[in-house]
Amino acid sequence: MGNLVWHDLSRFVSLSASVYAVWASFWGMFFRKFFWDFVGGILRNPGGLQPSPKVHIFIMLIVKIPVVQILTMVSGFMLIALEYPLPLFKGSILHRSIPLRIVLLTIQSFLAVLFYQAFDTALASGDLFFFQSEIHQHEEAGVEFEIRLCPALQKKPIEPAPTANAGVALTNQPVEVIKKADPFAPPYVPNLHVGDLRDEDSSGDYVVLLNKFCVVPHHFLLVTKEFRSQTSPLIPPDLVQVYLLLLAARQANKHYIAFYNCGPNSGASQSHKHIQFIEVEDDGPPIERLARAAKLEVQGKTVSLETKKPFSLTSMPYANHVFRLPILSPRATPAQLEKIVFPPFLSLLDLVISTVRHDPDYPPGTPSYNAILTLEHMHLIPRKQETHTLTGTGEKLSVNSLGFAGMLLVKSEEELAAVKAEGMGTILGGVGLGSVHDLQVAGTSLEAPDVDNEEDM
Repeated sequence: MGNLVWHDLSRFVSLSASVYAVWASFWGMFFRKFFWDFVGGILRNPGGLQPSPKVHIFIMLIVKIPVVQILTMVSGFMLIALEYPLPLFKGSILHRSIPLRIVLLTIQSFLAVLFYQAFDTALASGDLFFFQSEIHQHEEAGVEFEIRLCPALQKKPIEPAPTANAGVALTNQPVEVIKKADPFAPPYVPNLHVGDLRDEDSSGDYVVLLNKFCVVPHHFLLVTKEFRSQTSPLIPPDLVQVYLLLLAARQANKHYIAFYNCGPNSGASQSHKHIQFIEVEDDGPPIERLARAAKLEVQGKTVSLETKKPFSLTSMPYANHVFRLPILSPRATPAQLEKIVFPPFLSLLDLVISTVRHDPDYPPGTPSYNAILTLEHMHLIPRKQETHTLTGTGEKLSVNSLGFAGMLLVKSEEELAAVKAEGMGTILGGVGLGSVHDLQVAGTSLEAPDVDNEEDM
């Protein structure tokens, strides 16, 4: 009887381990990381952890090509077939073989400890919620828009949008209320806390957090440690840290973009200042492909950063201001990066404010805009409304920076059909402003005319 009990117990342990190995290897194919890459590695700033050349074979077999994950899954399925057992193996020599089980379990355990992912830890702990979604392509105005359908987001709790006086309102509340209201305030959830960053020149402190509610894997946030309002513009230290992270990702053969939803009508969901990062295809988001194809008129053979001008994607039915960056070196110092990325951002921000002033019906309060930051371009889009009412359903569709990047998010099949029927141009134009970019860049109308003075004349 005792032997029977121990036999069944070991069988259940083997089955449980094998099912877990299959599940882990499945996710390991999507979120690839060699667990032991820190052994002998070098921590670079910027650049992050650089694995030792001695582990190149494991990087190749786990990150580049998921061979280890596939072998783990195969061994797991084989053990499940033996232990369950499948009718094909029941009573056979293989089914009765203890040495075969030992060999398979040894191989399975060895392979399983090679790959690991912090994202998976947060997911398994329940600290992070990953919502499955599917992408639908929608071509319009020469742009291959990506509409991501995620029905599970209908259950996500809705946070109030940040207001222009969010910082003031919070400071009038007790400390306990502030901490409860601010999800980005310490103490941080360990499984969501990636690390801390500091800008040495300004002594600005930042924290990197995984996004608690994510639709795409490895969606992370750069958050100011000290509370700053989401209605405030990006400042030089913010931009320097953004581009250090983008360059570090590129060094690791990862392609990320950053985006910032600024102001009450930008689609932001939290009042604490945060910049978001998501991984994209090698050629970037749809709007970046359009910007890359733009032919800029250049006078002279060489163009310095000072003589470059912002441009507009005129095929888009809304005001947008874009700046093409020079090639950024991963060896650039923070001071060098600041000189390269802040003046273009400031010129784009001036154009955003000027565009707002040209609109007589712009809502009162702090101007809102979306910023999309890549290693090639900066995009700033002034916003007039946070949501667009879909004609087909009558429901309000929230639009943030990713919508203007060409990556819109919908929560139902009805919304998806309504978006396709109404058109991305109508939706984005409805929450944006009319373009006066040509007048602004030409210098003939840098500011809106003073209506009151004209009437007096």
